[in-house]
Amino acid sequence: MVTTKIIRSLRLAGLGLLAGGLSACYDTYNTYGSDLVEPSFRSVLVDSCTVTMTSVLIDSVETSGKEIALAGRYEHPLWGSIAARSFIAYERPSYTTDADETVLLDSLVLSLRYDTRFLGDTMRAQTFSIHQLTEKIALNDNGYLYNKSDVAYDPEALATYSFIPKPASGERMDIRLSDALGQELLERFHARDRVTTDNDRFADYFRGVAIIPDETTSESLLSFAVNDSSCALVLYYHLFDEQSTKQELWFLPYTETQFNHVEQDASGTALADKEGTGEGLLSEEIDACGILFGGLGWYVKLDFPYLNNLMEHGKQVDIESATLQLYPEPGTYSGFNALPDSVYLYYLDGSTVNRDVVANYLGSEVTRGTLSYDDTYADNTYYSFDVTEFLREELGAFGMYKHSLQLAFNSDDYTGTCRNLTFCDQRGTCPIVLQIIYTIYESY
Repeated sequence: MVTTKIIRSLRLAGLGLLAGGLSACYDTYNTYGSDLVEPSFRSVLVDSCTVTMTSVLIDSVETSGKEIALAGRYEHPLWGSIAARSFIAYERPSYTTDADETVLLDSLVLSLRYDTRFLGDTMRAQTFSIHQLTEKIALNDNGYLYNKSDVAYDPEALATYSFIPKPASGERMDIRLSDALGQELLERFHARDRVTTDNDRFADYFRGVAIIPDETTSESLLSFAVNDSSCALVLYYHLFDEQSTKQELWFLPYTETQFNHVEQDASGTALADKEGTGEGLLSEEIDACGILFGGLGWYVKLDFPYLNNLMEHGKQVDIESATLQLYPEPGTYSGFNALPDSVYLYYLDGSTVNRDVVANYLGSEVTRGTLSYDDTYADNTYYSFDVTEFLREELGAFGMYKHSLQLAFNSDDYTGTCRNLTFCDQRGTCPIVLQIIYTIYESY
């Protein structure tokens, strides 16, 4: 419904629909100094400017060296299942127990600490299996591993562990691994075996572990810190003496090569059998929606094809202010899939850049949209962006000189989380809105 308001109350004048996707909400006419040069202007608000949305999938998202281990599976209400598994190599520890001592194994554990971020129902039991790698983790020539990278592992698990996740707790969770592996490690280190005295030999001997979720039962995707106290292997043993002196040998994760494999099964969704890389998918191809998805690499390109129609309504047109409001699609967010606090608009200039890292897919930051949340009314939950300066620069641009905006998360959210956001184009129940206030000058 078209509404009418007054900005400068001198004389009200109507303005009809602007061709190609603009409709005026109000129009106020002003005249000053008629005895001199007779300048006049009208201030107009329009809130139905056409915004086209294209969802684009980044070829690959680098996930190595992010100090986050992702593991689990989450079923998105619209876009299918997202599953993650993590691969971790280890540094060679320094073993100091005297070779003359007699040592006895207590246990070998994988020690994990929750990172607090998660997706899905954490009231349901989760099951992880831990596998020993049969292939050494090696970075690509460009120094990265990606969400599509994979490493071979032994199909026989070192351990299978079921638990109720407690992601908000930040607690430590220890998974006891095979005693056979623990005994082998203890014997080799105590004997000063050559594979334990050289970093390269150790890396060839013990290649690391994989954390694999049971995708048939998993209903949550969890994250764990990767540092000196989390995702470490701890070998517990004691000396055969009167005190049974307890000892620990810590295998610290090699953070540079640790990476996450993240994949999506979009079967039965609007994304099924569609290719999002390259030119991307227009919103009308995927149920009038746009998608942002960390871990997978979805972002949205925004274009304003009819902006220059504003120039047809006077000798000079100036944009006074412009606000873009983005409304998350109801039903796609909840306590199981929380909305991000912020999303970002980046300036896309179409230049050729190195596409090895997510940061190089992102243009120059224009503005940040901060979440306004209403847990009662969905139409009061939105992100608001000031795009005044961008549209001022775009007004009057044609052809190769026109630019797009890129709606995206920051680089860390793409490479270290599966954070996501779904919203509708202008045909949806909670449509994206571009509101522009502009001034039309009838004479200079």
